[in-house]
Amino acid sequence: MSENIKVAVRVRPFNQREKDRGAKLVVQMEGDTTIIKHPKNECEPKKFSFDFSYWSHDGYKEDETGYMYPDSPQYCDQERVFKDLGEGVLTNAWKGYNCSLFAYGQTGSGKSYSIVGYGANRGVIPVVLSETFFKNIRKSYSKSKRRIRSNSCYD
Repeated sequence: MSENIKVAVRVRPFNQREKDRGAKLVVQMEGDTTIIKHPKNECEPKKFSFDFSYWSHDGYKEDETGYMYPDSPQYCDQERVFKDLGEGVLTNAWKGYNCSLFAYGQTGSGKSYSIVGYGANRGVIPVVLSETFFKNIRKSYSKSKRRIRSNSCYD
């Protein structure tokens, strides 16, 4: 098998309730390190390292379809999450391995958005399903095309 366990963390934008309450951002990311600062005092920040630390809090623009694409190098869109996490799951599944994608976190923390997505911002699962479907169609088309060519040689 080509992969083992990968751990990723993602910071989402504030929701409307958090904005209305004047929530303070206490998380920052530097590479694969996530840094959490205490909101009230200046004690030493806590640093945690992961395989992937995704920044999706800001640094994006929305196109006419509603897709949120990076406007800064730090922003992580749904496509990057799929490339980093979903592609490996899909590749290993095609090789016959059992695969799992597990999302864990507090209610409202963004698990469903990363895994399922919303609107034009499709999550990992819908992309995996469409890739699986289209791979099967491409395989079927390729086989039928070969069959047609081999049959036409004898006509």
